Amino acid sequence: FDSPEAKKLSDQISETVYYHALKTSSKIAKKHGSFPAFKASRYASGDLQVQLARDNQPLMPELNFDWETLARDIQKDGLRNSLLIAIAPTATIASIVGSYESIEPQISNFFKRETLSGEFLNINRYLIEDLKKMGLWTPSMRAKIIEAEGSVQNIEAIPLEIRAKYKTVWEVSQKTLIDMAASRSAFVDQSQSLNLFLEDPTIGKMSSMYMYAWKQGIKTTYYLRSRAKTKIKKTTVEEPKAVTAEEAVACSLENPETCEACQ
Repeated sequence: FDSPEAKKLSDQISETVYYHALKTSSKIAKKHGSFPAFKASRYASGDLQVQLARDNQPLMPELNFDWETLARDIQKDGLRNSLLIAIAPTATIASIVGSYESIEPQISNFFKRETLSGEFLNINRYLIEDLKKMGLWTPSMRAKIIEAEGSVQNIEAIPLEIRAKYKTVWEVSQKTLIDMAASRSAFVDQSQSLNLFLEDPTIGKMSSMYMYAWKQGIKTTYYLRSRAKTKIKKTTVEEPKAVTAEEAVACSLENPETCEACQ
């Protein structure tokens, strides 16, 4: 998550979504008309979020689309929507579809999420798939990950490249999250639900972190998470027992794709 490739991918996805959202909104405006205040907006002068970011954003990303032509088209044809892009807090929705919020790493590879509907154990199925491919997914490995609060960084049996791939948000510099959000903001015309994470928050750490975010052009953040609220419950691990072929593929958190109700 903290690699240059991850930042580049984040920028490319954000730019693609914003560009095509504007382009589609302009096409609709050409047919049905612009939003009422279009002529009084910056869009009428050819100022898109990208142009504004270019003049003011310290971490302006590389552009891959023809924004100047799009701005001229919008000046000519209008825009149906005054605002288009926001990144909302979607932790629960993401969990339902087996994903996570995506603008930040997993809070843990194994963790318990509590909602009004009850408690749910979230397991990083992509990590499990990678471990299975290498023959490393065993009851013993599962117990080690749970004992480590969902971290794999100190499990030497797991290759370094896999450990780097599955760093939790506690193991990634918050500067990385802030820089990625700042770069992405060139393509977000509303705001981002940006959580920040400090294992042991202090006034000094918080002041330094938020001042850095402000200097990078971050306008808003969401929650400040601390480590104590995210620990998963440790339980005794039972020895594995023999199971039938049918039981082996029964619905569980580790293989929901085998259950029609989970798909």
